[in-house]
Amino acid sequence: MDAPVPGSPLVPETMRAYGFTRYGGPEVQGYFTAPVPSPGPGQLLVKVHTCGLNPADIKVRSGRRAGVFDVVFPMAMGREVAGTVVALGTDAAGFTVGQAVFGSPSAGIGGLAEYALLDADAAAPVPSGLSLEQAAGVPVAVGTTLDVFDHLILSPGDVFVVIGAGGGVGSVTCQLAVARGLRAVGVASAAKHDLVTGLGAVAVTSGEGWVERVRAAAGGPVTALLDMVGGEVLHEALDLCGDETQLVSIADPVQAGTVGGSGVARRRTSEAYAAAARLLLDGAVSPLIRVEPFSRAAEAYTEIERGHVAGKIIVTLDED
Repeated sequence: MDAPVPGSPLVPETMRAYGFTRYGGPEVQGYFTAPVPSPGPGQLLVKVHTCGLNPADIKVRSGRRAGVFDVVFPMAMGREVAGTVVALGTDAAGFTVGQAVFGSPSAGIGGLAEYALLDADAAAPVPSGLSLEQAAGVPVAVGTTLDVFDHLILSPGDVFVVIGAGGGVGSVTCQLAVARGLRAVGVASAAKHDLVTGLGAVAVTSGEGWVERVRAAAGGPVTALLDMVGGEVLHEALDLCGDETQLVSIADPVQAGTVGGSGVARRRTSEAYAAAARLLLDGAVSPLIRVEPFSRAAEAYTEIERGHVAGKIIVTLDED
């Protein structure tokens, strides 16, 4: 039997989405109706149940990643989803209609919509024991954390500083650092002090004088540093890490590169996502997520843009 295609009784011709119609500020965001895409070779059409939101979504919307990130207007925001396979393109081996999966939307496709296309090699089955809400936060928060640890050279007892420890990636990084026997020092706002301490890290309040507070809290030389903030904060952090190759910035890899540091090469693959999901199942990490309905997508992005989110926001499309 052929897999269902858009326009069939199982899959409608159009869908709701939340995204942007041109580059710009929050004023270009909104809900819109778009055709349900059809899966091409090696692709899955997924009915989206949950979508993870990230600060990078705002950078894409603003145009700051134009030329390096594929955008097809109008485009839904969101780059990580979990849902149910409703149609298969040719050569999408290893997946079946009705299967629960998670992963990254295909190039030029966003995830904050009722349906999304995923490349089969950038998707993984949702393992038993993991909810769709948890799975939707794996590709960015947990996947990036694994890529960071694969990039750095760390041993138990080393001091690992995380700037932006209260966010999605930062909070997971602190948890995995503690699980691997590192001394994690998490820099975050005063409002997130208890959150960072609860992760097992040493909390240092951001703001003027934060570098000296880190030195006092580290209890020894800083082995590695992960930056999730960029800008002046990264500039101030440059002399904290004795080995510049152990300085990594997600927020501003270009600036990090000028002093011998770098960004992190992301592995958006089925294998990498499956490995990231196992960290949750093994109890090594437990991402901090807050679930919001699709009807509050605008408010959720406003909160992210202001930098006030603790952990990360997952939007569910099921409640609407």
